[in-house]
Parts: sequence; structure tokens; C-alpha cells
Amino acid sequence: MGSVKLTRFLGESPKISSELLPDGAAQNAFNAKLYSGDLIPYRTPKLVENVGRTGTIQTLYKLTNPTNNNNVFLTYLNDVDIATASAPWTTTSNTEDTEQRFYYTGDGTPKVSNYDLATNGSAPYPVTNGYYDLGLPLPITTPNTVAVSFSVVSATHYERDSGNTATFYGSGNHNLRSGNIVTIRDFGTSDEAKGFNATNVEITVINTTDFQYFSPGGQTSKTSNTTGRADMAGNTQIRTYVYTWVTPWDEESIPSLASSEVYIKEGQTVTVSNLPQAKPSAPAQNFVRGIRLYRTVVSTAATEYFLLSTLWFPTATTKVKRVGSVVTLTLEYPHNFIVDDRFKLSGMTTDSGSMNGEFSVASIIDKYSFTFTDSGNAISETADTNGTVFHDIAESLDDTVRYWGDSSYNFTDDFLISGLSTILPSIDFDPPPTGMKGIRASHNNILIGFFDNQLCFSFPDKPHAWPERFRLTFDSDIVAVEAIQGFILVLTEEYPYQVSGNDPATMVSARIDTLYPCLSKKSVVNMGYGVIWATHGGLASYAPSAGISLVTQLIHDWDTWNTTLDPATLIGHYYNGKYFGSHSSQSFIFERDDKVGGLLVSINYTFSAACTDYKTGVMYYIGDDQGNLYEWDNKTQVLSPLEWKSKTIVTKDYMNLGAARVIADFATSTEEAENVIAYNNTLPAFNNGIWAKSIQLGTLNGPTDYTDAGTAVNNIGTLNAYPINADGQTKFPLESTGNQPVTFKLFVDKQLIFQGTVSSDEVFRLPSGYRSDTFEIGVSGSSRIRAIHIGETPYGLRSA
Repeated sequence: MGSVKLTRFLGESPKISSELLPDGAAQNAFNAKLYSGDLIPYRTPKLVENVGRTGTIQTLYKLTNPTNNNNVFLTYLNDVDIATASAPWTTTSNTEDTEQRFYYTGDGTPKVSNYDLATNGSAPYPVTNGYYDLGLPLPITTPNTVAVSFSVVSATHYERDSGNTATFYGSGNHNLRSGNIVTIRDFGTSDEAKGFNATNVEITVINTTDFQYFSPGGQTSKTSNTTGRADMAGNTQIRTYVYTWVTPWDEESIPSLASSEVYIKEGQTVTVSNLPQAKPSAPAQNFVRGIRLYRTVVSTAATEYFLLSTLWFPTATTKVKRVGSVVTLTLEYPHNFIVDDRFKLSGMTTDSGSMNGEFSVASIIDKYSFTFTDSGNAISETADTNGTVFHDIAESLDDTVRYWGDSSYNFTDDFLISGLSTILPSIDFDPPPTGMKGIRASHNNILIGFFDNQLCFSFPDKPHAWPERFRLTFDSDIVAVEAIQGFILVLTEEYPYQVSGNDPATMVSARIDTLYPCLSKKSVVNMGYGVIWATHGGLASYAPSAGISLVTQLIHDWDTWNTTLDPATLIGHYYNGKYFGSHSSQSFIFERDDKVGGLLVSINYTFSAACTDYKTGVMYYIGDDQGNLYEWDNKTQVLSPLEWKSKTIVTKDYMNLGAARVIADFATSTEEAENVIAYNNTLPAFNNGIWAKSIQLGTLNGPTDYTDAGTAVNNIGTLNAYPINADGQTKFPLESTGNQPVTFKLFVDKQLIFQGTVSSDEVFRLPSGYRSDTFEIGVSGSSRIRAIHIGETPYGLRSA
């Protein structure tokens, strides 16, 4: 007596004839988890919220509210690519996790944003103008320079101590600084006087008229001399100045045009004017809050621009608080201070402006707030937008303060060459191309993107800087890019390419000689074992360590792939180690399995955008044009019906299969019963919303009452006391107690001859009166199905 036992259920393999499918493989596998070998139904998606945006949402991205850790979702109607910053790029006092800075393309010009910017207002998020343009504008003004003439200083006396330190006593202000290099001459013809002459010596200023320098010789008391002279030393050199824009994120632009040349000796003072007094007006969305000023320094090797100072624009106050003598001040923009920085506060009206004055920073609260010491009346946190903070731009804390923008935006350059150490780094910090898309984070903290057939790279650790000289050109237009295993995969309209190198300046490309064009940019997903994308014939996969292949080649052929779906519409997403794909008609879940060629399951829930919270492993998606956000497979939701249909079972002999048994988890658990009750409680509001939109549905499915286990459930649409769900929009209640039945189907010679409901593991009878050698078995329901036994007689099932 023949019998068959179906276990170790597998997914679909459309390319294989139903008669030749391997054991356990299915003609149809719908809404079922297959990882255990059992059929486990996925749960109905959980409605999380409405994001407040209508239309076809193509991009979904999750941020975290740093105050309460709630999820906040960003949505875009465009195909937007988003890359997150790694820790070295976060240079403010906030960390990457709290600031949540991200870079994106596909929504106009490339942009950068963070949690505060994107959510500064009401949903939908991101808010309008909740970003800054990625990349800084070109400075358009040119600095002006005027060299201040140096007057030779006449002596009144000279003196030398026993340690060879000579003192030059001047007849007037020398206008020199400690560290200047000068030449001392004309002290007379006597041996003693000539001994005080010196060339190219470094001085130490004592006061406004006198200075000291090293002069070997005998100790000499203070001696009158009016012939001695002090003059700037060294050769006359050409000097020019440039400035760059700078942001609180330490982003810096390419430099301005150089100022006109001045011919001076080192140590001579230069006044630099025509410097910007505010951020550039275009583009409007920029984060510029100051400039950096550079000057040339000539050496035997080259002439370089060295940093003089970072000049932050004056910043308005927003709030103030005083407890004891500690004042906490909050500014409109980041303050960019460190402890002990000097500043000037003016214009405050709180406490009659008693705290206006000059102070030093005592401590840093965050990037907007800091403290300083000032005695006065206690002040609870009070709004005050009248004050202005000016930054000190003196060369050191030992110098007299100079407040940038207080009375002038000119810069007096009397800085010592010995204190200049930072060379201008941003000569080629070009902004990214305005049409760039596909931004991704690659190895070595490099961002990548593309436009047309050009691959673009950012400087390492400089996501705003995209030098044109770094670009690579390909033979055909690029569709998508992805980083994997220290390499970059470039997918084009024809061949894929592998790009390698650790420095953007030395990147090289190599064509992968398999014609697998990328048919859908949104299908590209990095699965870890390889990058997957939709191409002709299936899902292609590439990894540097594994090469290129069609990862679906054992379950799909070119014919079945293109018949099943339109690859150009495929949207891919990484979900629990699986590829979740949605296309124009339905969705599927594909899991690589080298033993059986892969597990493929169909899903009826489609999506236009999805994201995964990688800290919790939860997948969210949007599948309609009303902005409804769902969580996939939430454990608190009811089980969705699964369907599974076996291969065509061909027996050696003709027979009549007269008995069957389904091993499944029929009993409803307490947890599952609670899920059902919670689900039923949502139906009145849901169905009322549907009926409110359609008078016809209201007439057919009008509100009535329904009793579930003695509990009244109101407003469930019924007709003649039976749930009506044929409209495909309303929902009907589920039984919260008892069994979860399974529907069993038997097909003979491709025709359905039996369909029945199974509620236990007991054997049940099948129809008689036929003989065949071709059978198919189908099951459906919301229970976990572990095995299916079929045989000619109940007795024969013992051997199944």
C-alpha cells in the first residue's frame, strides 16, 4: 500500500517542471517561513503610524528621538540615497549617535542633515529646508591688503648683563613683538658700541619702547647712545592672502582668489580688509559660520599658504541663566568655543544688561551653550535674543584681545611666522556635482556617488569635499554603486566594474566580463555575501572573494524570471539575512541556500519603500499612497494565512489515495488568543473608515454587532449574519478561542477533487472511485504545519 510523507518544506523553483521538482519543493509557496523545514505563517503587518505624506513614497529612513528614543521616520517621494557618517567625521561635541548626521542625494542637490535639522517643525519629515547643501560655495570676494610702513627705531641707551642679554632702549614706540627678527646697527665706532650691533636676531619685548636680544660680550652698564638703530631684518618678500568658508562641522571651502601682492619684510604689519561679514547668501541652505584667513610663507622649497586664524562671525544669543556667579549662555548657532577662550558679550537686556562685558569660557555644556563667571542676581532660564557674542582673534591668550566684528571686520596681521604651522588643506575641496546621486559610504571613510558615467569620490574624512581630479569614467552610464569587502562595485547599463584602491587619488577600475546590466537601481542590496541586483535572467550577485553569478540560477531561468516579474520595477531590501523584493504585482522573499539552490516565497504585501532598524532588527515599510507605515512580522499581530502546493507527485502504480493526515499546531496559544482579541478590537474603527468613504460598501456591509467568545464586537459589516469580505477593503473578525484550522486540498491529474478543513492531527478520509499516478497536495491556513501524510488507506499511513 503506497504512502507519501511530506516534510522539510521548501520554496518555489519556477524554472523546474512540477514533476521534476526536488522533494519538499513547491509549485506555490506563499507567505511562509521555511527556515526550520516547517511551514510557519508570517504575521499580518502592524500599522505603526501615518507619516503624514501622501503619494508614492520611494524612500524611508529612520532616526531616533534623542529625548525619548522614539522612532522618527523621514520619507521622500523621490529615489533618495542616504549615507551615514562614521565617528571620525563627527567633530562637534555631539557624537554620531546623538547628532545622527546623514548625507543624501536624489532630492535636488546633494545635501547633509541631522536629527535637529530634519525634525525642526511638524511632520511630515524631513521638514522643508531641513538640510544644508553638501559642499561649500566658492568665496567670491577678494581680500584687500595694505602694508603698514615700519619706522626705524632710534636708540637712547644700550646695556648688557652677564648672561649676554643686551637691552635696546628706544626713543619711541618700536611697534615690535616678541619673536620678531631685527637688525641692530649704527651703535658707533668704538669696540664696545660695535659689539651691540647684530644681524637677524630674535627679540623679546620689554615694553613699548625697549626690547632685549642675545649679544655676546662683556657685561656693560646702561650707556647713553643715540646713533643706534633697530630695523626689520631679512629680505623683502611678496605676500598674498586668501580666505575660505568654514562651518562648525569643520568643513572648509576651496580658497578665494588671492589678494593683491604686498612687498614686505617678515614682522611688518599688514591690514587685511574686504573680508566677508556674514555667510554667503547663495546657496541659501549653507552652514557657513565664519572664515579662515591664510597668508603666504616663502621657503627655499616652495611658497605655501599658512593659517593665520579662524574668524567666527558674531553670534546672537537665545537664552541666559545665572545661578550664583555661574552664567549659562545659549546661542543661536554653535559657539565653537573651548575652555578659556575669551569673548565679548554686548546688547543683553536681561537683568538690565548687567552681564554685558568681556569674559572667558569656564565650561562647555553643548555645542550651543557654555558657562562663564559673572556675579549678579539669580536668573532663571530666560529668553534673550538681543545679545551678541564676539570672538577673540588675538594670536595668543598673552596678547591684547581683539574682537572680530565688534568695531571692525578688518584683520591686523602682525602674527609671528614661528607660530604658523597649518598649511591650507582645501585647495581642491570642490563641492559634489549638483546632479550626483547614489551616495554610499565606502572604506577608509570615503563617500562615493555618481552622475552619468562618472564615479565621484570624497576626500577621506571630508564628506563635503569632492575633488574633480578623483573622478573615474566608465564606458556606459552608471545605474548604481555599492561598497563591499573593501572594494566598490559599479553597476552600469552594460557591464559591472570593480573599483579598488585605498586612496581616492589612486583608485583603479576593472571590468567584470559578464554582461549583467543593472535593470533597477532600487533592486541593489548588499547582502554581506555579495551585492545583489536585478538583471536579465534573475538576481545577480557579486563579491570580490566569490566572483559573479546568478544567485537565483537554480530556481529561475531567463524565461520564468521575466514572466514572473518586471525586473525594471524591482525594489530590494535586506531583511533578516534575506532579500525582500517588491515589484509591480507582488513581493517575494529570497534566501540563499547552497544545498537546495535557494528558498523563494511569494508575499502579497508590496512596498514602495522600506528600512530596517538595525539595532532592533525590525523592518518597516510603506505600501500605499496614503503614508501608512507598517512593521513587518510583528509578534503581537495575528498570523496571516499561508499557502503551499507540493510538486507533482508521480507514483509507480495507479492508486487511490484514500486517507490523509496533517501534523500542525492547531491549538490556539494564550499569546495568540490575545493577539486575535487585540486585532478584533481594531476592526470597528478600521471598517468605519472604509464605510465612510463608500456609500455602496456601507449599504452592503452596514454596521451590525458580532459576538466573539461572549464579547460584543460592534460595527462589523455582515450580511445575513455572515462576514462579508469580498470587497477586499474591509476586515472581518477572527475567532479568538479554539483551533486554527488548516484547509487541505488534493489534486488528481491536475484537477482539484477534494477540499476540506482539518482541525486536528487525526486521519481523515479522501474521495474514492478513481485511480491515478499523478497527485498534488495543497495546504493553507494560519497554523504552523509540520508534516503531511497521504496514503491509500489509514493503515497505510503508518509507513508514511
